[in-house]
Amino acid sequence: MQEFITKVLGPNVSSQENAWGITRLTLATLYFHPDILVAKAELETARAGIKTAGQLPNPSFTVLGGPSAHYVGYGASILIEFFGRRYHRIKEARYRAAVAQWEVINTAWKLRSDTRSALLGVWAVSGRLKLVEETAAAKRELFTLEQARFDQGRASAFEISQVRTEMIHAELSVSDLRREYAVRKAALAGAIGVPAEALDSIALDTKAFDVCPYLIEYRDSQDMRYQAVMQRADLRELLASYDAARQALRVEVSRRYPDVTISPAYNWDISNRFEVNPSLQIPIFNQNEGPIAEAVGQEHEAAARLRRAENTVFKSISQATANYRGTTSILLQAEELAKTVRVRLNQMQHRLQSGAIDRPTMVMTHIEQIQAETALLEAEIQQRQAIGQIEDGMQQPIFDHTNAAQASGLLENNHRNSP
Repeated sequence: MQEFITKVLGPNVSSQENAWGITRLTLATLYFHPDILVAKAELETARAGIKTAGQLPNPSFTVLGGPSAHYVGYGASILIEFFGRRYHRIKEARYRAAVAQWEVINTAWKLRSDTRSALLGVWAVSGRLKLVEETAAAKRELFTLEQARFDQGRASAFEISQVRTEMIHAELSVSDLRREYAVRKAALAGAIGVPAEALDSIALDTKAFDVCPYLIEYRDSQDMRYQAVMQRADLRELLASYDAARQALRVEVSRRYPDVTISPAYNWDISNRFEVNPSLQIPIFNQNEGPIAEAVGQEHEAAARLRRAENTVFKSISQATANYRGTTSILLQAEELAKTVRVRLNQMQHRLQSGAIDRPTMVMTHIEQIQAETALLEAEIQQRQAIGQIEDGMQQPIFDHTNAAQASGLLENNHRNSP
C-alpha cells in the first residue's frame, strides 16, 4: 500500500506525513476496499470481451466416406460474415469495456465520498466531545461552588439539586459522545475496508475540515451543472452504455442479411473431384425484426437512463448549493454570536479580578461561552456537510486534491504488476 501511496503523492510528500488525513485515507480505501476490486475484475472481463468479439469463426473439417473402399473425400466449411458485423461487434465490446472503466472510476468516487463522510463524522464528534468535556468541567466547578454556598446557608436545596442534575447530565453526555466517537471510528474503518482495530495504532488528521475551503467557483449553479456533465463518471458511464446500445443495434441490423458458408470439398472415386458448395440462410420467415426491435428498445432505454441521471445530478447540485448558501449564512451569524460572547467573557474576567463579580457568575458566563461555541461548531458541521454534497455532485475534490480517477488507474497498474 505504501508503494501505491508513494506513486500518487510522490516520495517527498508521502514520507513527510505521519498522521492519516483525508488524502491518505482515500488512497487506503482505494487499495483495501473490496468494491474497487470487484469493479476492476468486471473491467478485466469486459476487456476480454473485446478479444472475444474480434475472433473469427473456426472452419470445420469433415472426412467423407462411402460404400466403396475406393471412395474417400474431405470437406471444410468456412463461415464468412458480411456487412461489417464483426466491426460493429468489436466496437460494441469496446464501449462495454469503457462502461466498465467508468464504473471503476465511479466506484472510486463513491468510496471517496464514504470515507470523507466517515472522517467528517469523526471530526464532528471530536469537536462536540471537547466542548461537552469543558461543559462538564464547568458544571462540576459550579456544583462545588454551590455546595459551599449551601453549606454556608446562602443557597437552597432546590438550587443545589438543580446544579447537581445539570452536572450529571453533562457527564452522561461526555460518556455518550465517547461511545459515539468509537462508533464513528468503526464506521471510518468500514468505509476504508479494514477492521476497526486497524485505526487504533494510527493518528487521524482532520485538519482538512477545520477551515472552510474557498468555493467562489461554485457559486454559479449553471457552470457547476456543465462541469458535472463533462466530468462525472456515472454520466460518462451511461453515455458509453448508450453508445454500446447503438452498436448493438447496428449488429442486429447487419444480421438481416445472412452469412455465407463456403464448403470446399475433395473426393476420390476412381478419379479426382473438386467442388465448392456455398450455403446461406434464406430470410423468408423473418428478417431479424424481433432482435432489431429489442435493440431499438434498449437504445431508447439507455438514452432515458442518461437523461434521468442528468436530471438527478442537476437536482442534487441545486440542492447542495442552496444548502451551502444557507449553512454559510447561519455560520456567519454563529460566528458573530461567538465573538460577542468571547468579548463578554473577557469583560467578566476583568470584573472578577477587580472583585465586581463572584466566581459562580464567572463560571456561568464560561458555560454561556461554551454554548455559543457549540452553536458555532454545529453550524460549521452543517456547512462542511453541504460542501461534501457539492463534492459528491461535482465528483471533484474540494477538501483536498486527491484525484480518485487517477488513483484508481494507478492502482490498476499496481495490481497488474504485482505477482
